Amino acid sequence: MRGVSRTAISIPSDLMDKLNDLITRINLKSRSKAISEAISLYIAERYWVLSQVDEEVTGAIIMVYDHHKGSDVTEIQHKYSDLIRSSSHVHVDEERCLEVVMVLGSLSRVRQLFTELQALRAVETIKPFLVPLGRREKLP
Repeated sequence: MRGVSRTAISIPSDLMDKLNDLITRINLKSRSKAISEAISLYIAERYWVLSQVDEEVTGAIIMVYDHHKGSDVTEIQHKYSDLIRSSSHVHVDEERCLEVVMVLGSLSRVRQLFTELQALRAVETIKPFLVPLGRREKLP
């Protein structure tokens, strides 16, 4: 991280009260740290949607799907085995599964994986959480 920038922001009073309460409860020493973390998470959550830069990212794709219709989920994951580092699968109930797919690779390839998974009828809910790594070299 290069230095620190100072800025002033306007926040609704009730939101600031909630932030201050949270900071006190978790014994965080700095409001700036909490706000910096919130901004980092905001950027990470939305970065991949707009970015035209094909840099390396890491993160997870979290989805809930109907396991009776979910064989395509596995097939797609096999297609992206170079990108998927790990996955975790949980049976939520008789019909649905929760899958967390951990990825590491180029943003364009993660976007392709996400798009294919999102298009499946079996997938009820899907959400990406991606963090740019800020480097372009090939990852192992």
